[in-house]
Amino acid sequence: MKKITLSVAALAIAISSYGQKWEIDNTTIQENHKEIEYRIQDLVDAIRMDMHYGHLEKGRGMYYINEIIKIKSINRDVMAETWSFYQLNANHTVYNTDTITKR
Repeated sequence: MKKITLSVAALAIAISSYGQKWEIDNTTIQENHKEIEYRIQDLVDAIRMDMHYGHLEKGRGMYYINEIIKIKSINRDVMAETWSFYQLNANHTVYNTDTITKR
């Protein structure tokens, strides 16, 4: 349970500090989203394994899995919004919040 709590807390910190970068790089953003997605899948697999070996009761494990899947869905929504932002602003490079220059 502590492992799940720490992992979810780390994920929340990663997501909240994610937008702090001034120069935006599309490839880095996609890699970060994929990394979060893989970590979430690893958590789900670990919970299922704990349920299988009896370390975690099934009802509680399914609750944790459902909550983690919600986070995965939010990550995908953020990824889609980021991608649409890049598609709409393909002719701009954002260096900071004060200046936007055309390519």
